[in-house]
Amino acid sequence: MAGRSLLALGALSLVLVAGCSGAGERTNAAVAPEVAQGQAQPGFSGGSGPGDAKRQPEKGQSAAAPEQAALEARQLIRTARIELSVAEVAEAVRKAQEEAKAAGGFASEENAREQRATLTVRVPADKLDEVLNRLDDLGKVIVREQRSQDVTDQLVDTKSRLESQRASVDRVRALLERAGSVSEIVQVEGELTKRQAELESLQRRLESMSKQVAMATVTVTLVREGQAVAPSSDDFLSGLAAGWRAFLSTVNALLVAFGALLPFLVALGLLGALLLVVLRRRRRKPVEPVTAETPAG
Repeated sequence: MAGRSLLALGALSLVLVAGCSGAGERTNAAVAPEVAQGQAQPGFSGGSGPGDAKRQPEKGQSAAAPEQAALEARQLIRTARIELSVAEVAEAVRKAQEEAKAAGGFASEENAREQRATLTVRVPADKLDEVLNRLDDLGKVIVREQRSQDVTDQLVDTKSRLESQRASVDRVRALLERAGSVSEIVQVEGELTKRQAELESLQRRLESMSKQVAMATVTVTLVREGQAVAPSSDDFLSGLAAGWRAFLSTVNALLVAFGALLPFLVALGLLGALLLVVLRRRRRKPVEPVTAETPAG
């Protein structure tokens, strides 16, 4: 009896130990997903605190990076206008050209006189502000303006149309290779020529816009010191002055035209007066009465 009791007690102990170990495993299995889920959630403070604190700014930076990249990817056509009062116009023109060349640009147009000069230069767009600051040192700044035109959407649209047109040209070329008769060849060649012309037009437009984006345009006006500067602001007085100059120009043109026509008007007036006198004399000439003769006897 004692042996059976010991055997039954040992079996019961084994069952209890197995049950406890199984419950522990189930408890660990249930807790593990919760811990993993908590670590995956943003802002979870479990585990190593310093590591999580470092990861938070990185997430903010990664969220702002696309916006910054999108802002820098905007395609802008930049133009500027600067007007300076200088001591020597010719010397200022030479220095302005040198500044443009030093920045990697060039002078495209020039109209120089002794008292005034206008210069158009092209410089890399990313160096526009630097070039303007250097041009400020040439003299006294009268006007300085900058403008930007966003052509990102136009460039994207042109590139998309260009790719579609290239695919269209390739399809027409494939049709030309399979054309069997002369009439089919002529018809397909005409369509191919038309589509190639459209493709070249899109290519020229894309190249032109890309060059304008890459190189900014600066119009430099140089006026000798002491010379009157034409008003450049868009205010009421400048508009009134421009209107008055236009009015005087119109009146002057009318007077010139009238002076050219005056000799002809005088000649026509004299001829008309002479004709009028002749007509009046004919009307005033008396008409002799006609008397009927009576036969004699």
